[in-house]
Amino acid sequence: MLIAVTGSTGFIGQYVVRRLLKDGHHVRAFVRPGRSSVLSEQSLENQDHLEFHEGDLTDPGSVDGFLKEADFLIHLASAHDHLSDDVLQTVNVAGTEALVAEAERNASERFQFINVASAVIGVPVYSYYRDSKRVQEKIVRGSNVRWTSFRPTLVYGRGDFRHTAPLLRKCGAQKGSYWVYHEGLSMLNPVHVEDLVEAIVRVFDYERGKEDFRVFEIAGPAGVSFNDFLDLTIAATGGNVRRRNIPRRWVERAILLKGLFKDVTKERRGAGYFSLHHDHDITAAREELGWEPRPYREGVLEITSTDWWKDESAGRGETENLGI
Repeated sequence: MLIAVTGSTGFIGQYVVRRLLKDGHHVRAFVRPGRSSVLSEQSLENQDHLEFHEGDLTDPGSVDGFLKEADFLIHLASAHDHLSDDVLQTVNVAGTEALVAEAERNASERFQFINVASAVIGVPVYSYYRDSKRVQEKIVRGSNVRWTSFRPTLVYGRGDFRHTAPLLRKCGAQKGSYWVYHEGLSMLNPVHVEDLVEAIVRVFDYERGKEDFRVFEIAGPAGVSFNDFLDLTIAATGGNVRRRNIPRRWVERAILLKGLFKDVTKERRGAGYFSLHHDHDITAAREELGWEPRPYREGVLEITSTDWWKDESAGRGETENLGI
């Protein structure tokens, strides 16, 4: 099959491309100008099955021809919440509209749009990123093409230098304190990147999905408290830091005081986000796709079995979005 992929040079996208090529599919990767080397310079299995379409989701015209005769599109490209609202609107919303229009013009009759959104869609704490992902999914669901939408929660894995590596380095420190600005009782449900990819590729053979459009929540098999999440990570990395929690009431008072002098919108949103449980119902993916993710206890040991995350020169990221 010919499978088109946006976000192909990103953390999740590279895993998707490698898996598709390994499975013998032909892949058409949508890449920004000058970015094809991220994939072409790797030793990929069946690399002759990989082609590139250069473009930019901020330029709707550059999408023309991308989905010609494609069987599936796996739409991963996304602007994240560290970028401006204008960029989120242009990429997540207008970019998705351009892809839907291209699918309606050029894709094959059997085409299906696989949208990879975010579990943040269901979070009752305002952010423009959340709203842009909600609109993105609505655009796909309201189109004339067949679709499936995935809503993954926190995705972790090797090669993620934006979130996973900084977290591992922080947890793997050999001294000091690890301050958590809440009680750490809220539930997380992280999912290993390879498990997310496995769920996506199972849609290719999902017969019901050819007639009945579906939304799948994608997360780990069970929730884990924030404190346990950190403790498991510290243990896996061999860290000697001590986790210390500051009660949320004291954090809120500090935010209130800080708010007298500067904008604290980001801090308020963060405090609200981590007062919530993020435990997602993955029953549909389990029962309909026959999918089973690994628990975080197992996954974090797998990703720390080598020292890839210790190389700070490979990329620097942030842990603010994890509330830590």
